[in-house]
Amino acid sequence: MKNDDTSHYLIYRVLGITSQEGQKIDEYQNIGRFLYNYAGSFLKEIASLCLLFNNPQGKKTTVKNSFGTKPKTFEIDFLDGNDAIEIKWRDATTDRDHNHERAYSCKSYTK
Repeated sequence: MKNDDTSHYLIYRVLGITSQEGQKIDEYQNIGRFLYNYAGSFLKEIASLCLLFNNPQGKKTTVKNSFGTKPKTFEIDFLDGNDAIEIKWRDATTDRDHNHERAYSCKSYTK
């Protein structure tokens, strides 16, 4: 981070934020991105293991795209016969009321 472009600190200074505070903001933002990346991956893996425990015939798989040319293949998080489940993790805040929403969802698709 020491070699990063800090030209955005000019905006921080206009808003009354010192360079030291701006550096902390950037550092914590990077830490947050790192943690949420791994938190999401961890939760996705745990959900996959729970699905596998409950249904040993299912598995993660890659399939050929039969609807177009891009992407050539895509991954299905959990496939059991014709039943496919997609697992997602989302952590978001709304602009108006700043309520935190942490959603963990599985979408199920059946052919």
